[in-house]
Amino acid sequence: MRKLNWMKPALAAFGFCAVLTACESGGNNTNQPATKPNVDSLEMIKKDELQKIFFSIPAPVEMASLIKQNGYKYDASLLNSTDNVSKYTGEAKQAINLGVYGADLSYASIFDQKQESMNYLAAAQKLARQMGVDNALQDDMIERLNTNQDNRDSLIKIVTEAYTDLNGYLKENNRIEVSALVIAGGWMEALYLSTRYSAIKDPALKTRIAEQKLSLDQLIKYFDKFGDKESLKEMKADLVAMKAVFDEVQISDGKTTSSKNADGSFVIGNNSSTTMSDETLKKIETLVAQLRSKYIA
Repeated sequence: MRKLNWMKPALAAFGFCAVLTACESGGNNTNQPATKPNVDSLEMIKKDELQKIFFSIPAPVEMASLIKQNGYKYDASLLNSTDNVSKYTGEAKQAINLGVYGADLSYASIFDQKQESMNYLAAAQKLARQMGVDNALQDDMIERLNTNQDNRDSLIKIVTEAYTDLNGYLKENNRIEVSALVIAGGWMEALYLSTRYSAIKDPALKTRIAEQKLSLDQLIKYFDKFGDKESLKEMKADLVAMKAVFDEVQISDGKTTSSKNADGSFVIGNNSSTTMSDETLKKIETLVAQLRSKYIA
């Protein structure tokens, strides 16, 4: 049985995606007929669905943990350079790369790269501001990171606090689709990083990559809820292209269960099994590298 322990620190490193989805309800209009939900109700349905999808997708920190546990070394050259922040224009590309930097931050944090972790949080902070989230992130954040750089739990806590402030912005501006793009960007980057290692010779890593077929299906279902929204079209088309390759992966039916431990961690279990050929793995490696290059360019 497959178990994923999403401890508090793991969620925190990619916590901004959960935060973006955990918006409070603007209130239900009880005067509306049950068969004709108001706009707020429809938005809450989307937010609730995205919350479910988030918990069905392995956090980038989990993928990074698997890489480290299997004895691989940290490779800074695999990450999206923080020098690229300023060149990202347009909300869609900015949101996607906010997810990318979140995954890179997870990777750096897992490998105890303290300065790199600070650099990637700073890049995310700058990118968030370019997206128009004025004053959402505290100005003293980098100083706090520097002060606490020897304490991983404190670093992760600071990351969580930083992105909590994005909650109100997205709620007030009715831009929940931004969350979908952030999650898609983080998922793609985590998949890219995992394919840079010897997955063909590593059964655990190969299996985890194959399991992303389920995550991808959930992402596409969520994107479908926005119809033909212009800002999501390109990413949705690319996810569909990836699905065409992932459809070659065979996953047996298995029941997924979830529970919450006393310490706040989530335990996700699934007794399904996967089958993926080396040829399909190579196709996935090639396609995700191509798509990722396009979005970080």
